[in-house]
Amino acid sequence: MPLLKFRCGDCGAVFDELVSASKLDSVKCPECAGASERAYEGRCLFGMAGSSAGRGGCGCGGDCGGCAGCGGGRDD
Repeated sequence: MPLLKFRCGDCGAVFDELVSASKLDSVKCPECAGASERAYEGRCLFGMAGSSAGRGGCGCGGDCGGCAGCGGGRDD
């Protein structure tokens, strides 16, 4: 089960949550219990040499905020 970063849609709090992929849509903010969504911050390691995060590369160059390959650029 991965430790993922989330952002609250109500209060804007950013927090980490240990959650299975099947429960991503049910994560609630620990501050206000508001609905939260994945927050993509930092460098993308998907497919980088020596990385266990993936294979083949996503092409974002480490900027997950604009990446459609690793999920950082998704609006859903």
